[in-house]
Amino acid sequence: IVDYVGTRKVDQSKIDDKLKEKQLQIRLDSFIDPGLLRRVSGAVREVYASEGYQFAEVKPEVKEIEGGPKLVNVTFNITEGPKVRIREIEFVGNKAIGDGSLRRRMKENKDGGFFSFIMKGGTYKEEKFEDDAQNLIDYYRDHGYVRAQVGQPDLKTLEDSKDAQVRWVQLQVPITEGEQYKV
Repeated sequence: IVDYVGTRKVDQSKIDDKLKEKQLQIRLDSFIDPGLLRRVSGAVREVYASEGYQFAEVKPEVKEIEGGPKLVNVTFNITEGPKVRIREIEFVGNKAIGDGSLRRRMKENKDGGFFSFIMKGGTYKEEKFEDDAQNLIDYYRDHGYVRAQVGQPDLKTLEDSKDAQVRWVQLQVPITEGEQYKV
């Protein structure tokens, strides 16, 4: 028996789809090993991260069932943690192109802005940052910075909401511009 305890914010079907995508299944009459449990826990954490819950914790628990020939009940205890929302984005290392121009190139990970309560902008999506980084690199290349690079973002916690459901962060994005080339 496999249970997921604590899945209030994410639909169970999304977890099942992610496990099928990664070809991770815990079936009846199969052996359980710690490596499989670790990979399933990692896949569940990825699903939560894609929904904006970067601080979700997944702990597998294995209990033997009495009376059966080595049967177990596997329970994944999930602590969702707060939803990570971006209050502001700071670019570190950019000199030639301003923060506002770079912020407009970010499509998936946007700061909350004035209308964040209406629009869904502001939720940090780690797996989508690669697309945003590529947008920034393309913008730099269009302006002659062929060797521009975007590093991994750093999340700086600003504050938690009073009900501990939301954690506001500052997204610090390191940028290396390089030299500008002209033809």
